[in-house]
Amino acid sequence: MLVHGPKLDRQQVLLGRFVDIGTELFAIAATCSRAQALIASGDARRKRETLDLVDYFCRAARLRIERNFAGLRQNADRQGYRLAQDVLAGKHEWLEEGTVGRKG
Repeated sequence: MLVHGPKLDRQQVLLGRFVDIGTELFAIAATCSRAQALIASGDARRKRETLDLVDYFCRAARLRIERNFAGLRQNADRQGYRLAQDVLAGKHEWLEEGTVGRKG
């Protein structure tokens, strides 16, 4: 976030990745907290099942976090932004020909 500074608000896709990372971290914390409460309640026979579920969820969430961090460094955001600007400028209207509600 420090790298992009004040321009971050204009980089919605990048900002979305940070939001996704934060959401996954929250989900991990909430899942672990709930599991701890369940285990502390005393049902020892379910402890292994609870830990297995939590372990799987946290591993999958960490993979999603890693993918989002990788997307911060390697992505097609600039190309996508330029393309979106072209679409808004009407440069690709020919693609709409033949669609419902479009004359051409």
